[in-house]
Amino acid sequence: MLVGRTAECARLADLVDGARTGHSAALVVRGEAGIGKTSLLGYAESVARDLTRLHTQGIETERELPYVGLADLFRPVTDHLDRIPERQAAALTGALALGPAVAQDRFAVAAGTLSLLGAISESGPVLVVVDDTQWLDPYSLDALAFATRRLGREGVVALFATRDTDETASRLAPVESLSLHGLDAGAARELVAEEAGEPLPPHDVQWLLSEARGNPLALVELPALIAHGGHRPDTGAPLPIGDILARTFHSAITRLPDPTRDAMLLLAVLGPRPLAGTERVLSAHELTYADLEPAERAGLMTVEGGAYIFRHPLVRSGVYHGATAVRRWRAHRTVARALQGARAPAALERYAWHLSESGADPDEEVAAALTKAASGGPASLTFPLAARLYAHAARFTPDDEGKALRLLAAARAAQAAGSLDEAADLLDRALDHAAYERTRLDLRQLRCYVDIQRGRPARAREQLRSAVDEARRVDPALAAVMLGGITLTELAIGDLTAARATSAESMQLADAFGDVSAALPVRLLHALVELLGGNAEDGRALLHELEKPLAVPDLSFPYPVSGVGGLCYLATEELDQGHALLDRAVHAARSSSTVGLLAHLLGTLSVVEFWRGEWNASLAHADESVRLGEDTGRVIEVCRALAAQARTEAVLGREADCRSHEAQCRSLAAAAELPMDAARARGALGLLELGLGRYEDAATHLEEVRAFSLANGRGDGLYLSWAADLAEAYVHLHRTDEAYEVLRVLDHEAGRGRRPITAAAAARCRGMLEPAYAERHMDRALAELGDIQAPFERGRTDFACGELLRRLGRRSEARRRLQRALATFDRLGAAGWAGRAAAELHAAGGDRIDSGPTPLDGLTPQELRVALAVGRGVTNHEAAEQLFLSVKTVEFHLGNIYRKLDGVHRRAQLVRLLSESARP
Repeated sequence: MLVGRTAECARLADLVDGARTGHSAALVVRGEAGIGKTSLLGYAESVARDLTRLHTQGIETERELPYVGLADLFRPVTDHLDRIPERQAAALTGALALGPAVAQDRFAVAAGTLSLLGAISESGPVLVVVDDTQWLDPYSLDALAFATRRLGREGVVALFATRDTDETASRLAPVESLSLHGLDAGAARELVAEEAGEPLPPHDVQWLLSEARGNPLALVELPALIAHGGHRPDTGAPLPIGDILARTFHSAITRLPDPTRDAMLLLAVLGPRPLAGTERVLSAHELTYADLEPAERAGLMTVEGGAYIFRHPLVRSGVYHGATAVRRWRAHRTVARALQGARAPAALERYAWHLSESGADPDEEVAAALTKAASGGPASLTFPLAARLYAHAARFTPDDEGKALRLLAAARAAQAAGSLDEAADLLDRALDHAAYERTRLDLRQLRCYVDIQRGRPARAREQLRSAVDEARRVDPALAAVMLGGITLTELAIGDLTAARATSAESMQLADAFGDVSAALPVRLLHALVELLGGNAEDGRALLHELEKPLAVPDLSFPYPVSGVGGLCYLATEELDQGHALLDRAVHAARSSSTVGLLAHLLGTLSVVEFWRGEWNASLAHADESVRLGEDTGRVIEVCRALAAQARTEAVLGREADCRSHEAQCRSLAAAAELPMDAARARGALGLLELGLGRYEDAATHLEEVRAFSLANGRGDGLYLSWAADLAEAYVHLHRTDEAYEVLRVLDHEAGRGRRPITAAAAARCRGMLEPAYAERHMDRALAELGDIQAPFERGRTDFACGELLRRLGRRSEARRRLQRALATFDRLGAAGWAGRAAAELHAAGGDRIDSGPTPLDGLTPQELRVALAVGRGVTNHEAAEQLFLSVKTVEFHLGNIYRKLDGVHRRAQLVRLLSESARP
């Protein structure tokens, strides 16, 4: 047990005990330098000797090397890679430099990290320890963050130690944190007495307690350093303990002989995972290991495993930052020469980084060599590594245009890796150097696509619009693609009037494409805007013309083509076609671990499933889209999915969840300038109030949606739906003239081509406004729906008709309609609507046969996702791969599902239940 850390040690021991019983957990240990984070992690390792222990440490000089931390962590367990899904294994093998790299974004590696941890845990519990996380390379950190957020029943405990002022804890959120503070006076005295070789004079103890302020490293190291010829640091005003220790270490370092300091600097530059040729690096400076002995005697270095290592990372940092720039440059040049052509792990990345830190002048020969290495293709490089090598090549490029082109290549690789912020920074730097018009256009175009992905469509539209006129002169095909990008931003914002005009411009230039398939994104976007607000028949004809290329999911287009196609089918109200298209695309995105695109597709699929009455699936997919959108930094996908969640929760009567997700969506949408998603979420709130019979509140919310929709050239549709709900609220409020005004919008929308759900809603609302002809209008509404899978619309129609028939005194006919509506609402789980239908049925003299909640209502979102995956007939391993979970977690959720669902104990029974639940 560590002195003064009884409670903290007990907490870590509990986590380790939990792993032994199959419970996973993660914890971030935070605190200043020297506060005892490493010791606490070491304690956890000491009580976990029966666990598989994986350890890595962030190194300040290696933070720029992609996946170097992950490679160090998994080096002892690479024999498990053949037990994880093939695509994930390939991505992870490439990232860890154990085999050929593959063209995958960083989230394929993250998914592989989770799967590998799960595979290792099948042999027993696992402890993952990451020290100095503030210096871990961002790619390794993101992969581990992705994995830890999805840990469940694997028996994996992940511990991270980081500086208190670092943002690492926020990147690992929502992982819990444990903040370490200084030891109390009693514990501090105990530690000093335990560590001191002989009792210290009382005045030295008092000075030490005052200066150290409970910091364990200071309490242990300050006396030792002073005893080795140092002196008490003259700190003046109180300083952070790290600064006090750094000054004290620096004082001890400066007293060492010059050859010792030079040798220490070379080791500091090499890092803790040095080359096999370390001795050769030292000899290049006419140094040997013997020159390090004075540092060992001074307590600054120690020998471990036959190699010299620094006593503490602060010593390494003090050696490196305490050296002059010229000495650091010379050390980096020496190491770079040793790495050139070496076959050591990450040798290429290290060579490039050391070269860039060597103070060398721009050199086209060096830049060309780095560019050649970076452009080796996916068979030799991962996207993150290619991005870094191109960026280093740009650093050595003498001319501005060449520098801009190499930064553009780096940005493309960073975007492909899913590192959007890095890509944006590289593009901004490149724009400062680009000399030629075409290069500037390419840079601006990619910058705007990155902004769209980051949830900043307003900025992207402004930047693309300013570049289009130049593009027309240089390359009409490029201008058409840019105009397509502007159309996409305007659709995201909700400005359909502008989108129609822009799309028409892009179609005028579409003939500039030599390859018809290359124009697919532009033509598909044009079909969508025509369907939403223009010539619906032409839009439908164009969509059907594009059905063949749409049938094959293609993840390489600059726009999310399958997602746009899904929106097109929503606009035509061809739900089966939209569901089939999106389902294929989702499967392809899962198979390739294209997580960012998957977040987009799931959000659109959730909307389709809402209208098909597949509300459990809709909720599960919207929830997954939110999580993946958060993981990938795609704010726009988070907003879209939150709005979809809120709408489904509204009809289910989950008032608290609906209001919470509406508020989250509104807040994010305001920050990202996404007013359409805010309007969609507000529409969900209106539908919630309507279902609960609060008609004034419903009308207030829905009037806001109407104002937004009409101001932006939109009418009413399945993606942004409001008119039928507002008309119904007005009917109940006896605001008949206003209800007829809204009905005219519905009639107009229904008249623009074959739109059966909108036509049915218009007929239903007319029936509510004209009670004498209610039954005729309601029967027409049901006829419009035909055999379309839209059960909620059927239920609403039966309910509205039964309600009116009861008020007309036709109680027997009303009971028949109301019983049918109630059965539909009960099956769907539409609690508020079922309550209203039951009340009307009782008033009509009927008795409710309570069917209770639907079988899947008691499942959590994660259990729903597992159930839906298993319901498609996949194995547990396949479900784990598709859902980015471990096999053990899938098995755990499956066990919970069987316990919660009466009469379901086998996969075949679950498949049958899900099939029955999906029927209209």
